[in-house]
Amino acid sequence: MKTMTSSEARQGFSSMLSMLSMLSIVAVEPVSISKKNKEVAVMISSDRYKELKKLEDILYGKAAELAIREGFASDQESKDLLGSI
Repeated sequence: MKTMTSSEARQGFSSMLSMLSMLSIVAVEPVSISKKNKEVAVMISSDRYKELKKLEDILYGKAAELAIREGFASDQESKDLLGSI
């Protein structure tokens, strides 16, 4: 993963966005942004973000199914949870 300081990110933000939009998702790696030697953010492509959101939705759905099977949530609670995804 590439790393840059918050100052570098701020100064080169426009060029980073241009580069991300021109490259395919396979060629774009996450960029870690640090401030005072501490990682504060990670920049990823929009396509990668969408993939991660889909995976998160699947995970929440599976967690709700497990809760139903194990009796940790009522039928209505699980329907509400699945409806919110």
